[in-house]
Order: sequence, then C-alpha cells, then structure tokens
Amino acid sequence: MSLGCAAASAHAQQSWFQLEAGIGGSAYQHGPNGLWYQDGFDHRLDLTAPSVKFGVTGNIWQRGPWGIDYHVDYYWLGTIHTDAKVPSAKTNTTSGQWIGPDLVGVNAADPCSGPCNNLSDFMGSGHDMGFALTLEPHYTWNGITFGVDAGPYIHRSTWSEDVANWYANADAQPIDNHVKWRPVWALGWTVGASIIYRNFAIEYAYFRNQGNATNSNPYNPIWKSTHVLMGTYRY
Repeated sequence: MSLGCAAASAHAQQSWFQLEAGIGGSAYQHGPNGLWYQDGFDHRLDLTAPSVKFGVTGNIWQRGPWGIDYHVDYYWLGTIHTDAKVPSAKTNTTSGQWIGPDLVGVNAADPCSGPCNNLSDFMGSGHDMGFALTLEPHYTWNGITFGVDAGPYIHRSTWSEDVANWYANADAQPIDNHVKWRPVWALGWTVGASIIYRNFAIEYAYFRNQGNATNSNPYNPIWKSTHVLMGTYRY
C-alpha cells in the first residue's frame, strides 16, 4: 500500500466526532477613512490580537484520498485598540462638513485653515466573537491533508469610544464623552484553508464580520473583516 493510500485509509477511519482547539493571531481590517480615524491627522490603529477557537469536528464522507469534514467552532478573535486625533466642531476647518456617525470626523477633503486646533482624542476598543459552522472538502497526499472550508459565521461585536476634548459646537466648552455600539448577534461568513498532518493543522480563515450602523445603533466597530492564522489540534 502506498503512503498516499495508507494516509487516506487512516483518514477514513477517523471519528465522526472529535474535539478541536486552536490558538493564533487575528488581523482586523479597518473600514473607510472617517470611521473612528481621519487620514491626515495623528492616529494609531492597533488591529492585531491573539485569538483562540474550540469546538467539534468530524469526517462525514470519505472516498479514497478525498473527504469532507464538518466543523462547529467558537472563535474569540481578540480585543483591539485605536487612538486617533479627529477634528471637532471648533476645529478651524474651511467648510465644516461631516461624514459617518455624529462623532466621526470631517470630510477628508476639508482641510484646516492654518494649523489644526481643538482636535478631539478618540480612544476606541472592542472585539468580535462568534460561532462558525463550516464544511471542509479535503484531499490527502503522502500523509498530508489539504483542505478548504466555508460557511456561516454568527457573531457578536463590541465597540466603545472614549472621546476627550469634544466640542459639540463652535461656541461650546470641551467635554469628555463616551459612546458605544450596542452588541447584537449578526450573520457573517467565513472561508479558509488548512494543511493537516495527523492531529495537527495550520489554518487560515477570513471572516466577514463587520457591524452595520443604524439610526438606533450608530457607533459601529472600526473593522470590516478579519484575517486569522492558527495552529490547531484535534483530540
């Protein structure tokens, strides 16, 4: 029996129910300019964080080296932080046009007339977590299994902003403010790929996990999607 056939035979004998856990890192991808930061003004976006997952998996179909596994996993994508200087109503802009939610910056094409003063300091933080239900077609060659997977991602995000030196209008006194996104469960999706040897795997996943602002919940998180790279183990 060849190595490839032996590996395929071993894969075919795996359980339809196994526990799995993984640890790695997430890289959140920020949304458009004007969403909690402003190009042209000082800002720091710390969008990477440790991430973990745990759940169950198993083989639901196998024919020779080809097979299909299912995964039901909980993901914690980690907490990120931002710090951005953003014009307020008293900043000496030339037209004073605004974009995004009420507390999110001025138009990128709206420069200051001279040095920008009375900037507000926006300090944000938040995380995303959820459950992914995916199917993974795979192929085993010489003891190594290559897979791709996709499915829905049911997730819940948090986001909050502490705003210092905020001017509600040009004649107002500066105040400190706090706003936050009201966490809600939402439907996104995920796709990924993996390389598996025995019980170990290296996995990449892309999550479409943005939060959409509404009139009643306007302070949506800064990210539109997240890349994740993990090492996982099945047992």
